[in-house]
Amino acid sequence: MSMRSNWRRHIASAIGCFLLFWVGDAVMDALFFTQGTLLQELFIQEPRELWMRSFSSLLLALFFLVVALLKDRRRSTENSLRHSDELSRIFFESASDAICVIETDGLTIAGTNGVFLKKHSLKAEAALGQDFSRLILSQGLPEEVLGLLAQCVASASPASREISYLGADGAKVYEEVSFYPIVVPQVGVERVLHLSRDISASRRSEVLLKESEQRYRAIFENTGSAMAITLPDGILQVVNKGFEALTGYTRGELEGRMRWSEFLDPEALVEMKGQRRLRWGDSGVRQNCFELRIKNRQGEYTPVVGNWAAIADSRETVISLLDITAQKRVEDALRQSRATLAVAQRIARLGNWEWDVLADVLTWSEEVYRIYGVDPATTPSHEGFLRAVHPEDRENLIRVINDALYNMKQYSLDYRIVLTGGAVRTLSSRAEVTFDAQGKPLRMVGTTQDVTWRNEAELALRASEEKFSKAFHASPDSIVITRAEDGTYIDVNEAFQEMTGYTRDEVMGHSSLELKLWADPDARMVMLRLLNQYGHVRNLDVRFRVKSGEIRELLWSADVIEYLGEACLIAISRDVTEQRHLEKELLESDAKLYMKHEELKNLFHQMEGIRREWEETMDCISDMFILADQWGSIRRFNRAVETFTGKAHRDIVGRDCLTFLEEAGFKGHLGAPGVEQFHEQSGKWLVLKRYAFPTAEVDGSTREVVIINDTTGIGRRGLTGPHRLAGVVSIVH
Repeated sequence: MSMRSNWRRHIASAIGCFLLFWVGDAVMDALFFTQGTLLQELFIQEPRELWMRSFSSLLLALFFLVVALLKDRRRSTENSLRHSDELSRIFFESASDAICVIETDGLTIAGTNGVFLKKHSLKAEAALGQDFSRLILSQGLPEEVLGLLAQCVASASPASREISYLGADGAKVYEEVSFYPIVVPQVGVERVLHLSRDISASRRSEVLLKESEQRYRAIFENTGSAMAITLPDGILQVVNKGFEALTGYTRGELEGRMRWSEFLDPEALVEMKGQRRLRWGDSGVRQNCFELRIKNRQGEYTPVVGNWAAIADSRETVISLLDITAQKRVEDALRQSRATLAVAQRIARLGNWEWDVLADVLTWSEEVYRIYGVDPATTPSHEGFLRAVHPEDRENLIRVINDALYNMKQYSLDYRIVLTGGAVRTLSSRAEVTFDAQGKPLRMVGTTQDVTWRNEAELALRASEEKFSKAFHASPDSIVITRAEDGTYIDVNEAFQEMTGYTRDEVMGHSSLELKLWADPDARMVMLRLLNQYGHVRNLDVRFRVKSGEIRELLWSADVIEYLGEACLIAISRDVTEQRHLEKELLESDAKLYMKHEELKNLFHQMEGIRREWEETMDCISDMFILADQWGSIRRFNRAVETFTGKAHRDIVGRDCLTFLEEAGFKGHLGAPGVEQFHEQSGKWLVLKRYAFPTAEVDGSTREVVIINDTTGIGRRGLTGPHRLAGVVSIVH
């Protein structure tokens, strides 16, 4: 019932009492004093009697009105006290800190909350009246807690301290212990309120943060590349040892004194300014890579590959520079090697190729494009390569490739291809496969040579003796005919004589064994075994010792034919000594380039790991952080935002920042940034702050960071001071 309705009720009661007393006095006069009838007494006209009766009735009515008001006020006071006791009890029990009330006389426990009982493994009945000092010592808490209690009682003022001890599980526990005196006037400190708060998690977070900072510092100093942290105007704030070595300046000469742009050559500086790449704020926390030359103290220029990124929530920028002088030398040597190899392949009509089995990416050299009659701008594919193979040879080629992939074999095969115009070419291909530790194929590397001319020559030899003779003597490859029975030379062509240095008369009637042409006798046995098994040999790598004693590498092919009425062996060999040398140099160059590429990739992976560790560190912070881009969309946020809103990462990223905050109940906070306000959905006091990046984007827009701090636990809100103290005292009573 409201105050206004209470007054109306009391006034109505007073008027009723007044009328009742008036009528009662009139009845008494009529009955006992016989001064007249009741009607005469009610409507008496004597002024003195009228005023006496009115005055006495008014006094009695006022008396009963005062009694009713006092009674109502007493009832209201009792209700308020009961409400205050209930609120104090709720606060006492719902507090997340361990709380107990201690009697100063005997240091016995007069009241506790559930957190205190759970912490000390006590029941409510057993805790009341227990000796607080004995309980503290039995739980292994430091004796300084009792000293803090004595200080609070003696000084009648609050006392607080942070303590640490080993918990039951052996882990170190950090607590913030506080004592608040409950003072009774004219008596002194009668009770003490004890409060302990577990701050182990925050202390561990501080330790982890310190370790992380030390780890990052060690990485910064020993990463192997030149690194620096710069201010928005380009001044070097912090540099590492690598930056000192690269520039030739000491740390004292660099930090706070020089700008990093002073080490750029003029052309690179103009180019980067023109592309706005020196304005770190334009790209937020995005990383930017570049390649330029750095001038050292002696005026010498060093080629480097650089990477820079703005540090989130700050105006600083991290720059990393890696010396690539050796890589440049390797690239120049590789370009020269590839140019030489391309010329050699064009002369020999021999091309090389590589097939990445996992990614199914096929790479051809220029000569392979010419062999297949394909535009070099076209991207080759394994399926397209198989479609170009002659239908009669396709199945056999697929079988040989699969055998190499799954049985770890090299393959050497001749097959035909059909060009776009319908022309048919015969190719000789050799390849080998590399495998990982589990035996899975990674890539296939091989060579392809156009040997159409050789097959045409063989057909011509079979068709006509005359054509055979002309092709035999005109062939640029070495061709010999020997008896199959004893290996005696029957005929040799001019290319053989030029290659070996022997004249026709010197070899006729002799065998290769007599002339000691085979540098590797085992290779001759392999050739004979292949002849016996297949009747021919194709593209066998052999080594011949020529007349001068020099060892030459040959690509050897042979067939058993009938010549002059007897079984003979015709062998065609091509001198591939220079080609093999070029192939070896190419493979070595590719291997060096691949190793350098892997080194750079590992370095970039390390940098990515540093960024990921920083984001994980941000996720350990309890305050909420939100980064919005220049269009107002949420780009990044820490895990505290997901925990507070209960939304998944995919439901937050990309949303409009202001709309998201309003939906989360922060509309009032957005209207008053930096002001502590109550958040109804969570029941917490929060402070929202917005920080815009100091440098705008190209289109004039800016990005901003939103930080939301939880100030509920700071102690500035809720039941505090005398109100809290009164609540605790009422519970104890």
